[in-house]
Amino acid sequence: MFWLNLVVKSAWSRKYSLSLVAAAVCLSVIVLLGVQQIRADAKRSFSNALSGVDLVVGPRGSQTDLLLYSVFQLGTPTQNMPYADLKRIKELPTVAWTIPIQLGDSFDGFPVMGTSVDFFKHYRSAGKELLFNEGRAFQDPNIDPNSLMQVVIGSEIAQSKKLKLNDTFALTHGYQAIEETIHADHPFKLVGILKPTGTPLDRSVLISLEAFESLHVGWGMGLRPSAFDSKQNLATSLPNVSDLQPTELTAVWVGLHSRISVFSARKAIESLIPSSSSVPLMAVLPGVALDELWQIVRVVENALIVMGALVAVCSLLGVVSVLLVGLSSRRKELAIYRSLGARPFSIFTMVACESFLVCMVAIAGGVLGAQALIYVFQDHLLQNFGIQTFNGWPAHEAWLSIHILLGSALLTSAFPAWRAYRMSLSDGLNPPN
Repeated sequence: MFWLNLVVKSAWSRKYSLSLVAAAVCLSVIVLLGVQQIRADAKRSFSNALSGVDLVVGPRGSQTDLLLYSVFQLGTPTQNMPYADLKRIKELPTVAWTIPIQLGDSFDGFPVMGTSVDFFKHYRSAGKELLFNEGRAFQDPNIDPNSLMQVVIGSEIAQSKKLKLNDTFALTHGYQAIEETIHADHPFKLVGILKPTGTPLDRSVLISLEAFESLHVGWGMGLRPSAFDSKQNLATSLPNVSDLQPTELTAVWVGLHSRISVFSARKAIESLIPSSSSVPLMAVLPGVALDELWQIVRVVENALIVMGALVAVCSLLGVVSVLLVGLSSRRKELAIYRSLGARPFSIFTMVACESFLVCMVAIAGGVLGAQALIYVFQDHLLQNFGIQTFNGWPAHEAWLSIHILLGSALLTSAFPAWRAYRMSLSDGLNPPN
């Protein structure tokens, strides 16, 4: 205990230089653990893009392409599936619910998704129901025809476009916003703004399938009807909801009664015999396809981890450098220790403990600092970067990194300790002036 108190007091006498070194180590640990935490949470948010959905059904082709355009709204589908196939899928005994998806329009670069009111009943974000910052979901036009032109938007759209409830705006046919492609004849009324979810839904505009169909009545060659007749009034009347039966869908999200039956349901869907107007279907397991997509960005996440590890190693080497440089001015101190009865090995242990103590305090501060920063910037990360972070103890990989850092700190502490040991042997009780 006497020597431990001596180590603490010796370190405290050089508190300013050691505090700067400890701060550098602490920041490097925050960088390393912060990168690992955000990487794990980003992957979790990526997987939560289809939380609760058991199968994604679309025209047969590439699984990755189907997931990219139907879930993340990246790219464009090469073909659609007939709407009649939705009824055939619903009739399968293993299917509990379905969510139809229709894509193709946009709003200032944000994708428009045509769907049904079932979307708000069954879609989950991180296992939780969708919540609204303001307003509510759009109503079923088949029950209330006056609700046909209602729209719900994600949090990112509301923030970037400064939209509020009851605002009206027009959508764009396709993804190029020019005068000839804007659905100016059918403006929508904003009835709901979703809370941030950390999924592509934050950048999506949600309307009913019937509203999606009403936008394209009379269109041809990608132009609105008034483009062919300059005398036609833009404020055209809306067709009857009963006449707005969709003919095609981009994809269908499927939920099953039991996940045990996922493979039998997949086989049943892909075995549906195409009719004369149908196409062969493909059912994708979202978890498997999402893991394949994540491999695309795996190189980037590994590079970030390597950079964080290098920063931590450099900081530990900084501790060693400061202690080695300081040993030259501590020769008299070491000689006093020898005069008090300390052996050369005791000198080795004292210096090693001092170095390891500084690193251990810095690493502990880095662990707590990383968790504190993630807690403070949790909402900022979700609203601005779409990353839903989770508070709690570090994950398994983070604990592994902490143990490696502690082992590295113990190893690097041996260098100044060995130098002090050699100096105590050569100087004895008579250090050079």
